[in-house]
Amino acid sequence: MADLTPHQERLSQLFARGGVVKICGLREPEHAAAALAAGADLIGFIFAPARRQITAAKARTCIDAARSAAPERTALAVGVFVDAPVSEMMRIAEESGIDVIQLHGDEPPEFLAQLSVPAVKVFRPRPGTRPTGVLTDINHYRSSPSPPLGILVDGYTEGDSGGSGVRADWTLAEEISATVPILLGGGLDPLNVGAAIRQVRPIGVDVSSGVEIDGVKSADRIDEFIRAARQAFQD
Repeated sequence: MADLTPHQERLSQLFARGGVVKICGLREPEHAAAALAAGADLIGFIFAPARRQITAAKARTCIDAARSAAPERTALAVGVFVDAPVSEMMRIAEESGIDVIQLHGDEPPEFLAQLSVPAVKVFRPRPGTRPTGVLTDINHYRSSPSPPLGILVDGYTEGDSGGSGVRADWTLAEEISATVPILLGGGLDPLNVGAAIRQVRPIGVDVSSGVEIDGVKSADRIDEFIRAARQAFQD
């Protein structure tokens, strides 16, 4: 992997610190700016085919708007992909200005060695999956020559790679989190994120549909989510 840029180094520091809040599925500059102004650590953009898919050019506009709205904060941007070719991801990373790639597909551990930016690997355990099985899969990635910078446990929906708002299995995530530092996603919102954090004890949380109204990001809900998460991380 290439030397870390200052933004990528900051991302590594955030994961080590914990209490990370990521607002994902952003598509409009004003919502990206609102997320950063409200205190988000990470702003996420979906480049995989999905309802919230965004172009590299539009993502750069959003990132620039966020950094302009809160110049005192370091805006760290995450690009979400599902089984995309390396060449496509690297092109989009260059055009959009994202700092890290989030892999939501079946990308094998050796795939990460081809990336020139750090990666977060997402795991979506099927209902009934035992913690030992998930941990074995996670450790397969963490012990590889180019391990992911972070691990995210998300909710599972058959035929869907994420962003559906289906809640993750908190009991399973809690058992995984006791062994491996994880970010938690899947079905979180301003009303339940506090309970999720207190039970699972993740190093961070990731939300998309939970801060929307009728499928559109809400600045008020983004602010409410971040406030609730921050309070729970302090408990």
